[in-house]
Amino acid sequence: MRVFMLLVCLSFAPGLLADSAPSWNQLTPAQQQVLAAVQPNWDKMPVERRQQLIKKADKFSTMKPEQQQKMLDRFDKWKNLPADQKETLRKRYKEYNNLPADQKAEVRKRLDWFQALPEDQKKAMRDKWQSLSPEQKQKMRERFKNMTPEERKAARERLMRMRLNRQ
Repeated sequence: MRVFMLLVCLSFAPGLLADSAPSWNQLTPAQQQVLAAVQPNWDKMPVERRQQLIKKADKFSTMKPEQQQKMLDRFDKWKNLPADQKETLRKRYKEYNNLPADQKAEVRKRLDWFQALPEDQKKAMRDKWQSLSPEQKQKMRERFKNMTPEERKAARERLMRMRLNRQ
């Protein structure tokens, strides 16, 4: 009797899994178009990943053309990154998601500030950072991390004044 019940339960399992993670052929044509790059691996992907991708495909379909293009450009950039850089970015993203809301807001504010800079200033900042040794970078991170929010703001303002004076 137990074997029979197990067989009955297992016979329903494919249907249950199909509902939670549709096969490629069960996707809408619009979803298939957006997700065409992952088609070869679709049925091998974990259920959660397929569900995430379906949500993103549905969101993509509702975006304006310029938003879609921006997303496609980001995807192309991502595809061309080396595996170690992808792993670093995944780690940073996970760390960011674990931050409290006020710290996330501060990170977004700093990113907006940096993105508003002229390209030459952004390049100069990147070049300066890249020229530092790993030890120097770590020392700067630690020093900055141990500052109060007011000290951080003052340090950023000093940096900006120094950069403006050099130009």
